[in-house]
Amino acid sequence: MLSFGRTRRLVRQLDRHEIDLVLESGRPDGAFGRALRRAGYRGRIVSFEPFGGDRAGVRRAAARDTAWQVLPYALGDRDSAWIRRLDGMWEDVVAPGERVLLHVGHRPELPEAVAGAGEFGDDLTLVRSESGDDLTLARFGFGDGPTRVPTGAACV
Repeated sequence: MLSFGRTRRLVRQLDRHEIDLVLESGRPDGAFGRALRRAGYRGRIVSFEPFGGDRAGVRRAAARDTAWQVLPYALGDRDSAWIRRLDGMWEDVVAPGERVLLHVGHRPELPEAVAGAGEFGDDLTLVRSESGDDLTLARFGFGDGPTRVPTGAACV
């Protein structure tokens, strides 16, 4: 998990890129969303967490926050019992004009989550993964950064 200083730097990046929606997957305890809130992020958060157990942590955190929603799915490149493609629910989750950060807590899941954005991949402003202290942040939708994350490629 990010330290407060690193989270605060991330929130400043979100401000600089005018991010008003964070889509996050892979932190069933709600730690990422709580860290964003403590560091000053006030935009919407939508968490995708498919399983019971630890998922109760993110549900408790979101219950006290009217701008935080939890959906009972993981993000991926196919639809199945507990996995959903982001493009199939994009219009239900993302309001017109919102600038989006897609945060995937486990780097190996990032290419599948981005592939699942399908035609809306270009609407992702930032994409980020976290694995311990190893962070990835990519710019999307600016014309000077990548417009797609090829399967198997790392964001830089």
